[in-house]
Amino acid sequence: MKTIFLKEFKDNKKSFMIWLISVVIYNIFVMSAYPTVAKQASQLDVLLKNYPTAMIKAFNLDKLRLSNVLDYFGIESYLIITLVGSMFAMIFASTILSKEEKERSIEFLLSKPVKRSEIVTAKLLCVLIYVFLFDLIFAMVNYVSMHVVKQGNFDIKVFLLLSVGPFLMHLTFASIGFMISVILPKVKSMVSFSIGIIFTMYFLELISDLTDKLKDLRYFTPFKYVDAAELIFNKRIETVYLSIMFTVILLSIGVSYLIYQKRDILI
Repeated sequence: MKTIFLKEFKDNKKSFMIWLISVVIYNIFVMSAYPTVAKQASQLDVLLKNYPTAMIKAFNLDKLRLSNVLDYFGIESYLIITLVGSMFAMIFASTILSKEEKERSIEFLLSKPVKRSEIVTAKLLCVLIYVFLFDLIFAMVNYVSMHVVKQGNFDIKVFLLLSVGPFLMHLTFASIGFMISVILPKVKSMVSFSIGIIFTMYFLELISDLTDKLKDLRYFTPFKYVDAAELIFNKRIETVYLSIMFTVILLSIGVSYLIYQKRDILI
């Protein structure tokens, strides 16, 4: 199992760095503009009132203010770390196990004295560590960026929520992607399939805010569980959302182990 883990960790290092560096550079660029934006915040707030209501709600412009560094992050950068991070987590998780069958290397792997459960554990551990590193490094860079550009103190508890929230959401999408790759091994492109799910979930989050008739859709999209405005105002992740995420994560992992142990491997 250790050998499988180390090989996967090494093989995915380059891909991980590309995803991470992309969001880090974007965030540094956006946060560097904060001092200028903060000086013009009052003028921008007036300008934003002319934007369509749907757009204002979609980017939390009705609740957050550009003059506050945490609010600014919630408006300008938070969507990128949640959306791009979710893509990274789900694509990575959905391909790490299924690629063995697509590349015809599973036959060689199973010929070795290794159990199927050990294969799943090694691959899953690699996913969890890379997702953790992705969010940890981004949070560290973001913390430094905020200290450089801040104009006054910011709430460290809210900052931690804005860091832990995306991590939990990324784990949720990663576990779903991992399970899908086990249940639907014949899907031609896990990348396209994963991106489709991510954008569907994001779309559900957008329309759940448009009208009370659709508000129950928020329970079906992880993007709503860690909504920036809600975290900033409530200073906590709702218990029901935490329960859903942990349930999905544990259930998805459990199903992955159970099905992979019993299903016919495509060779």
